[in-house]
Order: sequence, then structure tokens, then C-alpha cells
Amino acid sequence: SNRLVLEEQRLKQRESLKESLHEGMTVTGRITSIRDFGAFVNIGGVEGLIPISEISYGRVDDVREHLSVDQEVEIVIMKLDWDKDRFSFSLRKALPDPWKDVWSRFPIGSSHSGTVARLANYGVFVTLRDGVDGLIHISELRGEKRINHPREVLTVGQVLDVKIESSDEENKRLSLSLATASEERS
Repeated sequence: SNRLVLEEQRLKQRESLKESLHEGMTVTGRITSIRDFGAFVNIGGVEGLIPISEISYGRVDDVREHLSVDQEVEIVIMKLDWDKDRFSFSLRKALPDPWKDVWSRFPIGSSHSGTVARLANYGVFVTLRDGVDGLIHISELRGEKRINHPREVLTVGQVLDVKIESSDEENKRLSLSLATASEERS
């Protein structure tokens, strides 16, 4: 029957893919469905998941803002588990690393404009460019009055002038402070 022929073709295609694909390889696929936790992509007979954390270097709250069904994407194979039929991919690893030139573009002591991305008990994360956030510790936000949480003085989406206080290349971290009015932006 036609179903048996199609199944046999699918198995041959799968065996061919099993021999040619390996982890770390960059391949092209097509988005088949989108869920809150990521997107499923087909790479020519094998379907796997791009987890939400692997879609972008920046924070992703809604997968649909970044991907759409039938979109063609270039991805990196993270895991191939042929026995359990579980495959995971990364769109982020196929993109250029936004931290590559951070140390020359954002040197210590320089001032820049950034957007408040997240508020935490210990400080505020400021996005300097897509995928590159720095932290202003809560102690840097205290003026003359003590604050218990950054939301008392800042809001998500607010644009700030910040100064690069220190950097940690190995862990990809930037420590920031609020820039004073006399410091010019770079």
C-alpha cells in the first residue's frame, strides 16, 4: 500500500540523516509549530525543538515575536538522541555572538545609553544592545533615602545613561552605575 511505501521512504531518509548529521553542525530547517516553551523545526525528516532559551542572545518572553510557522531558519544541532527521537537545536548559536566586541565597544569608564530590561531584588539589568546586559547593583541606586527594591525608583523600559564600572570577560558580565549629568555618552 501507499502507506507502507511512504513509511519505508521515511526510514531510509532517517538512516541517511543519522549518518550525515552530528552535534555542533549548522543546518537549515523550517519551523513547524510554535509553543510557549520554544519552537519545533523540521530539518528534512527529523523534527526537534528549539528551546526558548536558545532562540536569541537577548531575553525572549514570546516566541511568536521572533519566529513564525513555515519560517526557514539556520540552526545548530545541540543534541541528537535517535533512540528516544529527541532532537534539540539552537538558533542563538547560529547568530553572531553579541559579546564578541563588547570589551572594545564598552570600555571601563565609558558612558552609554541603555534600557531597563529587568528588576531584581539586588539590582537592575540594563540592555546596552541586543544580548548584552549589565547590572546596576541596588547600592548604586540609593540616593539619600534607602530603597528596598529597584522598582521604587526605576521601571522596565526606562532609558538610562549608565557608566561601565567593571567587566568580567570570562563570565560575560558588566557592572554599571548611573552616569552623572556631567559625564558624556559614548
